[in-house]
Amino acid sequence: MKYASVSVKFPVELDTEIERFLDETGIYTNKSEFIKEACRTHLRELNDDTAIAALRLEQLLAQAEQSRESDSEIDADLAALGEKVDADDLERAVEEAREETSEQVYGSDA
Repeated sequence: MKYASVSVKFPVELDTEIERFLDETGIYTNKSEFIKEACRTHLRELNDDTAIAALRLEQLLAQAEQSRESDSEIDADLAALGEKVDADDLERAVEEAREETSEQVYGSDA
């Protein structure tokens, strides 16, 4: 397995908190291992996020407009993406976005 080297700057408080966690739990052997696992977890969460699925769908539609793919290929791609979107999560995300926009535009009294 090949590894990439990444330099990360943390606020001193966060570095101290990570060190304390490592010392107290022993779950990870070092900060590097902790950071790799944190990145993996974050990527899994992002890949499962409804907003990310919607963004990918939007990008797919934009590509489809410029692509020479057949309609059946595009339909298959859209169906596969649609299976990843939870309707309740999408509805909740839309509602939250509407509330945020309303608060930004009209203030918290709206």
